[in-house]
Amino acid sequence: MDTTPHKYRLTVWQHGELLGFFETDAPRAHEALATITAQLPAEQGFRTQRLVAYGERRILESGPDGLRLLGAEALFQAVPSVETSAE
Repeated sequence: MDTTPHKYRLTVWQHGELLGFFETDAPRAHEALATITAQLPAEQGFRTQRLVAYGERRILESGPDGLRLLGAEALFQAVPSVETSAE
């Protein structure tokens, strides 16, 4: 069993319009996304896509005191065969 923590993003559309996304790295995040997705029925025009983080982009500052992390952005890729579509 893979116990490596993962960060997930769930992107949500309704009738082709992007509504937004939800990100989580909570314990059992994969199950949480399944719970949320179950509340977004295709019959009502919802489409979702699950993404998983595979790395991150970091913005660093180099100064006399060394390196300082200014920001980090997760890089996501689609989780195979979990996209659902209503259109």
